[in-house]
Amino acid sequence: MTMLALRIEERVAFAIERLLRADDSWRGLVRDMVDRWPEEPPLELGFTLVSAASAIESSFAEGSPAREAAMQGYRLAALVSMDVHAMQLLGMDCDRADHLLAYWDIDPFFARL
Repeated sequence: MTMLALRIEERVAFAIERLLRADDSWRGLVRDMVDRWPEEPPLELGFTLVSAASAIESSFAEGSPAREAAMQGYRLAALVSMDVHAMQLLGMDCDRADHLLAYWDIDPFFARL
């Protein structure tokens, strides 16, 4: 397995674990991902969230409470991509995950989530 594949696998496992917790741990998931992997491209976080959501979705039967965790992962991924797009429209740097922090000063949704 390549180093890239190991990094992706580690991130996806982290996201799955957080999404499947019974508490509201998913709320801080994107912030925690930015803290853990600040130098990664921000859309890599979205890719990780979609991969985690897809893995959850394919592992649990329809009607399972875990399916809501998958939907939450897809929602978070969509919101990350919206933030990156907004940053591009505003001419902000958006090539690193930690650049999201500057955008969250403008739109504090993830900061308050």
